[in-house]
Parts: sequence; C-alpha cells; structure tokens
Amino acid sequence: MDFKLNVMKEIFEFRVNYDFAAILFRDDEGVNLGNSVKVVKLQRDDPRFSKIPLVAKEVKRKYGRGFYFGWNIERKYSKKELMAAKLFQVKIKSTFEPAGEECGTEYDESTACKICGANRTQKSPLRLQKSSIPKKDVARTIAGEVVVSDKFKRVFENKNLKGIQFDRVYSKNEPINFFQPISVAPELTIAENTIVGVDPFDLSERCGDEIYKCPAGHTIGLNLLSEIYVEDIPQIMDFDFFVTEQKVGVKRGLLRPEPLYLCSQEFRKMVLAKALKGFEFEVAHIVG
Repeated sequence: MDFKLNVMKEIFEFRVNYDFAAILFRDDEGVNLGNSVKVVKLQRDDPRFSKIPLVAKEVKRKYGRGFYFGWNIERKYSKKELMAAKLFQVKIKSTFEPAGEECGTEYDESTACKICGANRTQKSPLRLQKSSIPKKDVARTIAGEVVVSDKFKRVFENKNLKGIQFDRVYSKNEPINFFQPISVAPELTIAENTIVGVDPFDLSERCGDEIYKCPAGHTIGLNLLSEIYVEDIPQIMDFDFFVTEQKVGVKRGLLRPEPLYLCSQEFRKMVLAKALKGFEFEVAHIVG
C-alpha cells in the first residue's frame, strides 16, 4: 500500500483494575465502570504502553491480583485506505449460546486434529435454540458456528456475490429463518506477517495442556493481534467471501479454533448500503 495512504490508527483499550490504576493513569483519565474497573485507551507509542506488562507482573507478584482484566484493539482507517483496500476481515460482533452441539448438531470428532482440536466435521444440519439467536444479520455461537439472516441471504444473492452456499438452520427439527453460510471459495493462507498471541504482551504458544499454536499448522494462536495478512492466489478477485485455512483460538469445552473471515470490497459496500447488522470490518492485506 502507498505509505501516504497508511494512516491507520491502532488504539488499545484496557479494562484496568481500579485498585491499581493510579500506578499508571490519572484519576480523570478513562472511564470508570463502578468502583472496580477503569477503561483506558492508549496508542502503542504512548510511553505507558510498554510499562503495562511490567506493572502487571509486579502487581501479580506483590498482591496476587491482576492489573487488567481484558483488552481490545480498535483500528480506524482513512477513507482513502478503505477505498484502496481489496480485501477486508469480517468481524462478527454478536456471540451467543447455547452452541450447536448442545442443541443436537452432530459432529465427527475423528476428523479433528488430535493436537489442537481444529477441523472436526459437521455431520448434520446446524441446530440451534431459535430464541437465543440475536436479532442481527450475522452472529456466531461460542463454538464459532455462524448464522446469517434471511435478509442477508436475499441481499447477497440479489447482488450476485460469490463465495457462500446457504444451508438452512433448524431449531430442534423445525427449519427457521436463519442460514449457515458455507464458504465455497478456496481457503486463504494466513501469511507470516500476521501477529497472534494471548494478548498484546504475551505471544505464548501454549499454556499447560492448552495448545495455541499447533505444530501441524492447523491453529496459529489464541487471538489475532494485528491486521490479517493472507497469501495471494489467482482466484482472490473471483469471490466475495473467504475463510482462512489456519484457525485461531483453542479447544476448551465447547470452544473450538475458528477460521478468520474475509470479504471483497463489494461485500462490505453491500453490508453498509443495506444497513446489515452485526458486522465490523478491518482492512486485510494480500502479500506475495
């Protein structure tokens, strides 16, 4: 990308333990959530950013407590960057439960990786609890099962976009007005430029028995920490929706490693023009 267009702002949000927030942050800084959490936002070049893991380690050592409870990364783009992008990561905002496995969806675990648990095979239609599905045009269960609304399906097909097959979702044995999007485009390979890890300061590949980076290459980390970079393929401009070959996440109870989702410029324009709910987008990069 032309460096003149590259003005993306990366903002880190931390939910800091209020009892220790004053070590790094002013009283009038951030937003207090009750008396237990202070939400603060920093950019990477803030001198306090690199001090957070050091303070967290000291708070843990002295008090046996956490310095921050959670984190999030928000990226803001210029209009030029958004117009120039050929590919976007699709981020699904709404997560719900129970998962499909709890509602009668059948899986073949024999096909899953014995190390990281990725790539099990779904043997039956997706069955969910209808009343639990958010009133959005896209949502995912805690196990990573994605559903889209009838409106999304109609708009996607009316626009003649390519890359998704829509399978009907069931509640018990009754079909409902939601669909499971199945990618029919070639899977995209995540490039080495992509950064994954536990959090912005911890790139651990495992924790105890939990495997975050699979030696077989199926799962590459617990969380995506950077914009996504994917390797170029000849068909990349022929489809409007993709999933990645490698997964992110961990096998933990009902949770499973999940692919990342990517889309074309036309897909994003469709979502914005039709005000489809539940989507967020970040610029993705094609390398090679």
